[in-house]
Amino acid sequence: MSESSQFSLTGVPYEDIAQLWVEVCFLICFGLGFAFLRPSSVFDIFAKPKAKRKSLEELHTSPIFNVRLRRAVDAGEQSAAILAAWEVGCKSFPTPIDLLKPVVQALLELQPKALVQRIVEHMQQHSSHLVTARVAAVCLDVVARAGSIGLMEDLDHAFRCDLGIQRTLPTYEVLIGGYATAGNAQKVHLITKELNAAHLYLSARGFSLTIKGFLKNGMVDQVMKQFRGMTRVGFTVPPFAVTQLCRIGCDAGRAADVFAQSIGLVPLPPEAILHILEDCARRGDADLARKVDDAVQERQWPMLIGSYDALLKLYACGGNQRASTLFQQMQARGVRISEGLCVGLLARCADSKYLRFAEEIYKFERSRGSKSIVVYSALMKVYAYSGMYDKACDLYDRILEDGLEPDSIMYGCLMKFAAECGRTELSQRLSEVAPVLEIQNYMSLIKAAGRDGDVDRAFAILRRMEGSSMHVDSAAYNCVLDVCVSAGDMTRARRLGEDMVQSGKIDMISYNTLLKGYCNAGDISGVKALFAEMTKNGFQPNDVSYNCLINTCVMGHSPNFKEAWDTVEMMERSGIAVDNYTISILMKSLKNVRNHREVARALNLLDRSGLKVCADEILLRSVLETCTRHGEFARIEQILQEFPLSDMRPSAHTYGALLKACGALKRADKCWALWQDMQQRGIEPNEIVYGCMLDALVCNGAVEEAVTLLADSKGRLAPNPIMYSTIIKGFAASNQPHRAMALWREMRSDGMQMNIVIYNAVIDAHARVGAMDEVSELVEAMSVDGIVPDTISHSTIAKGYCMKGDLDKAVDVLRNMQRRGMAKDSIVYNTILDGCTRHRRWDLADTILEDMERLAVPASNFTLGILLKMYGRRRELDKAFDIFKTMPRRFGFSANAQAHTCLLCACLTNGCLDRALRVFEDLLHSGLSADGKAYGALIGGCIRSGALERAAELIEEAYGLRTGPGRCKLPPGQHIMPDHIERLLQALAQRGLSEEVGIPLLMKLRAAQVPVGRCS
Repeated sequence: MSESSQFSLTGVPYEDIAQLWVEVCFLICFGLGFAFLRPSSVFDIFAKPKAKRKSLEELHTSPIFNVRLRRAVDAGEQSAAILAAWEVGCKSFPTPIDLLKPVVQALLELQPKALVQRIVEHMQQHSSHLVTARVAAVCLDVVARAGSIGLMEDLDHAFRCDLGIQRTLPTYEVLIGGYATAGNAQKVHLITKELNAAHLYLSARGFSLTIKGFLKNGMVDQVMKQFRGMTRVGFTVPPFAVTQLCRIGCDAGRAADVFAQSIGLVPLPPEAILHILEDCARRGDADLARKVDDAVQERQWPMLIGSYDALLKLYACGGNQRASTLFQQMQARGVRISEGLCVGLLARCADSKYLRFAEEIYKFERSRGSKSIVVYSALMKVYAYSGMYDKACDLYDRILEDGLEPDSIMYGCLMKFAAECGRTELSQRLSEVAPVLEIQNYMSLIKAAGRDGDVDRAFAILRRMEGSSMHVDSAAYNCVLDVCVSAGDMTRARRLGEDMVQSGKIDMISYNTLLKGYCNAGDISGVKALFAEMTKNGFQPNDVSYNCLINTCVMGHSPNFKEAWDTVEMMERSGIAVDNYTISILMKSLKNVRNHREVARALNLLDRSGLKVCADEILLRSVLETCTRHGEFARIEQILQEFPLSDMRPSAHTYGALLKACGALKRADKCWALWQDMQQRGIEPNEIVYGCMLDALVCNGAVEEAVTLLADSKGRLAPNPIMYSTIIKGFAASNQPHRAMALWREMRSDGMQMNIVIYNAVIDAHARVGAMDEVSELVEAMSVDGIVPDTISHSTIAKGYCMKGDLDKAVDVLRNMQRRGMAKDSIVYNTILDGCTRHRRWDLADTILEDMERLAVPASNFTLGILLKMYGRRRELDKAFDIFKTMPRRFGFSANAQAHTCLLCACLTNGCLDRALRVFEDLLHSGLSADGKAYGALIGGCIRSGALERAAELIEEAYGLRTGPGRCKLPPGQHIMPDHIERLLQALAQRGLSEEVGIPLLMKLRAAQVPVGRCS
């Protein structure tokens, strides 16, 4: 055998053994390492056979309970059967734990009084198997869950005292859960305290048992306490518990409280969010809904479709722009939007007059190809509620284009809307195609005839109804009666009324309609005669009747307020309460009346009536307009504070009144807030609303903002002359006559029809600065445009000459007006008197006064103010007091706050501080408000006279600082000029009164955030 072959024979087995040895060494090392690192596992491996043998031995030696009990439990038999099966073997064998629960439950149901004794005896009989903490916890848990707290306590006592079983964590938790189920928070606290004293702490299961118990009893605060404890130790609060808490919180009216406390502790499950939002929808709580919405958006929590539904309906009811945002979000997320939801939202948009969102919903329905008569009906309702009857009627053509057919109800509504907006042709067309003409449809046709003033057509429709088979009731006859009254045909109205009496068709509405006719004609005797006839025929006048009579008394240029107030007293004596219409009628009649006493009397009646101004649009508008006209700023401020808290969804007309009121208060910020609210709700401002907003901005010195708004309006509507004249007035007030002239030239080049209002505004802009050459140019242009100057034009021209100092030419204008019979009121006389006062032309002033006396020109508050200034400067203070007393009485007006201020300044000009202070007190006691100018003038007089402490008192009184925060006596938005405050503080410092008076005053003013100039 060769050497090479020998090597190969011995080498192969050697190499195999070498490789095997490496693997064996690796296994040995791995085993040693495992044994070193996990010795317990190695022990378990060797001990396991022995343990297994032991458990097998125990299995053979442990007693087996009667199989009948298991069969009864598994079969779900009644408690009596379970208890009978248990009693067969309970003495011989220990009951297994899984069977012990139904046995305890059976004992609890059938033998509650013997439960403790029987369970304890059974455990004692088989103590080696049953006397354990685990068995005790199982038994206690069954009793605790049933709410049998007395038995639970007895059983716990027996376990501890008779069997020596000490409480463990599961036992404590069962007890705590039982007490929570019973609603005993005090016991829960005591057992928890005992648990913690034993250095044990609730597990997640223990917290859950406690929370379930408190939830069962609706104990919101205790549940929240457990939530906080659970999160503090790092456990997760079960979502079901959060949902249940929200449910019981909503039931208890504490949804806001639950949300506020839980939001920082736990995420809200979708079901919990749904509970809260549905509760918000039920109670109309839009604020809480908005907070929930914000939290959901911020944390990206999921929401159920019901939550979207509740949120959208709440936002739609409130006219909130969030409705649109949420609706778009639903579309982006693919949330199903049903037609029913859209119809429901449209119904709520009608109540809130939320046009923009309603049209967005309609466009969405159109975009997905939906053509539903229900959607059209809901949108039609939105337009009708917003007073946009024309748009409601326009939907009819769209309905037909979509191949839909209105039902009889929709036909009736369309006929009514057509009558409201005067679309007679559409009314006739609808009456021809409607499947059935019901009495309401005929009445809509009659109303359409009334809109056209066609009494004959109204009677023809009535005769057509009488010739049909339908029953014609009083409502149809009243409708025709109203047409006669509206057309002023009282002869036919009276004849129809007599026919209705004969046929027994007359009712209270008929008499009130006739009353309206007599009232429209101003026929007081006819009204009184009809009152007597009503009473004779057994109809007692109601609120409508009295309101008609009151309206007759105050309508026209010479309102009879005595007769009106006598009617109000008669109304109240009859037990009929004044209503919104009563107050509105009185307020409207007072807008152009200068008698402040009548205004105060009407406002007092409003207060006595208890009516909520912000509950009715007509009442709100009339009160605001009257208060704005008469300077009742405190009342306006009160109303504007109440308005955001009301449920009113104002129309465009009401927004106009609100804008005027805010402008009068010098609150441009509130004007813009109202403007934005109107735009968000989709209400298109009309010419009147634009005019009110422009006027508010101009009155607040925001001329540039007004110019921008006017430019913006051109894309929406054609600006009218009133809007342009308002901007021109702004230029005049800000001494920018060149811009006023430029705008006038632009208007003429654009072909706008000029009128006297525009010319007077441009003339005034130049007259204020004495630019009479431009005034002459404007007067010539008026002639070219065919416009005749009126009284205001001549008065404004006279003012220009006065401003320039050329009083003789101003008098020439007056003489020209007198020759033409145009100088019948005090406007031009006031203008020249003011010029005489400025330039100290006392001789000419006396001549003008003689003219006024000779021509019986009625004086006004403005006249009084000018004369008080004049006599103050002429050092004729007694004459000023005399005319202040006699002129208002002679000409039937009450001296206003400005007149009081003029008299006060006259006193100060003459160095009579005491008399000035008495005038100021009279002003405050008269019910009028002293403005910043009055306070400033009096404070300046006090400083000049050395009465520094009194000046400080006046500042504190003005801002309500004398006895802590109080009611500010200054009108809203007004302040004392900072210069007056600075001068006072300097004077106090010079006299050494800074620490005693000056510094405390300054600190109070700073705390009240009063502007104090450089001192701040």
